[in-house]
Amino acid sequence: MTLVYWLVRLKDGVTAEDYQAFVRRVDYPAVARIASIRSYRSTRVSGTIPPEGGVPFDFVDMVEVDDLKAYLRDLETHPAVEEVHSQSANMVEVLHCVVAEPVAKD
Repeated sequence: MTLVYWLVRLKDGVTAEDYQAFVRRVDYPAVARIASIRSYRSTRVSGTIPPEGGVPFDFVDMVEVDDLKAYLRDLETHPAVEEVHSQSANMVEVLHCVVAEPVAKD
């Protein structure tokens, strides 16, 4: 299993509520049609610990995949990805995309 974290910042004039509505209405249904994605969750950053810290992004979108190569292919060719990106590009800027491998518990 591989985890992919998309760290995104809202564009000027876009509220967290706007983006959350988009995620519910467009993102979640579109992503559900992509076979390479095991699970997907968008999360709003609500603070830091300690509370004085700041972060340059507003949302962390987490994608769980079994086959990273298949996921990367889908990012290039799946119609659902274009559907999401054509609308999300007006709402958010991707600051980083991080690929991670969980540490096994043994």
